[in-house]
Amino acid sequence: MDDRRWPTYKPRNLTLASCVMEGAPTGRGSFRVRDDEGNVYLDAIGGIGCLPLGHNDPEWTAALLAQAQTLVAASGPFYTEPQQALARDIVQRVPIRDAKVFLANTGTEVTEAAIKLATRATKRDVIVAFERAFHGRTLGSIALTANPQYRDPYVTLMGEDTGPRFASMNVVHVPYGDLAPLKEVFDRLGSRIAMVCLEPIQGEGGIHPARREFLLGVHSLCRTHGALLGLDEIQCGSGRTGEFSAWTTLVGSRLEFPVDIAWYAKALGGGFPIAVCAARSDLAEHMGKGSHGSTFGGNPLACGAALATLKLMDERDLFGSAGRQLSILRRIAETDPEPQVLDVRGSGAMIGIELGDEAKALAVVAMMQELRVLALTSGASAIRCLLPYHAGEGELREVWQSIREALRRVATRS
Repeated sequence: MDDRRWPTYKPRNLTLASCVMEGAPTGRGSFRVRDDEGNVYLDAIGGIGCLPLGHNDPEWTAALLAQAQTLVAASGPFYTEPQQALARDIVQRVPIRDAKVFLANTGTEVTEAAIKLATRATKRDVIVAFERAFHGRTLGSIALTANPQYRDPYVTLMGEDTGPRFASMNVVHVPYGDLAPLKEVFDRLGSRIAMVCLEPIQGEGGIHPARREFLLGVHSLCRTHGALLGLDEIQCGSGRTGEFSAWTTLVGSRLEFPVDIAWYAKALGGGFPIAVCAARSDLAEHMGKGSHGSTFGGNPLACGAALATLKLMDERDLFGSAGRQLSILRRIAETDPEPQVLDVRGSGAMIGIELGDEAKALAVVAMMQELRVLALTSGASAIRCLLPYHAGEGELREVWQSIREALRRVATRS
């Protein structure tokens, strides 16, 4: 293929042509897609977690069409009903007391909003993030992202000796899940730390949920030192763990341990690009006229898509069904064990199947495609499963059997 895009992705040599509605649950979105040669695949990628309702959910599609026929775009200074309705809905769901929101298009865009807000509101200049973290690819968000390959040749962090780079960012990375190194950073830089940036479940890093004790420890350290606690829930939020926020799933009551800032994207729009950064109202007041903006952020079409997505999640108890997926897959794995799988971890409909070897994981994902199941790796050696929220035992068993058969065929070929 004469691919005229920048070579920023390793191509899978597969052209997806359409979703497959035949066999989909009645009145629900499809789990399957068709390529340009007519082959049908179970889609366990879902745009990397962007399709909580599946492909072409009839009610979601109808809501999007209705909004497209009404009003598609509006400049930021104007109110629209979808924009205001979505803002009111979000602030009732996030683990923040008295929140206000900034509406944008993508995850990295709301990460940048959180960075600006935290440094502006606190008048501090350091942000702490975690090893294995992924927060996006724009300059601020790649500074928070742990993988140094993403930062090269753009950004240097505190303590790094990388030679000349375009930007230098006051970001420190500490191990995920260990409070001692974080305490040491607070002892050293506490008066300068604006925010601790945390994924309650690391997505790109390998599907690693944090322990409740660790999350509460981070919360306590931030409160003690006057730093803000910011949650990146781009991949793990918007219902994927069984609650709107993964923080709530892992910690408990939504407002028992409130945070300061939290941001969401991916599943929020049901497949349409939208993202939101929520923050305490007193913090949001620091973001006055001209401090930030987004041409398409909060456009009526995107807000309509998100409102429809949340409405359908509520009406169909999709939070509940999403929350059961990990336990279902673990039960399947127990009754049909695979010795080469070292761990099945995650939360709800955010699942990592650990193989312990990067080359093996990549080979298995490629073989799964031949077996008509689409999946991605996560971290060094886990297979990531991000099915729609209404997927159940049949789809999860299909993923598991595909992994087992792929492992067998990979071993045979090697």
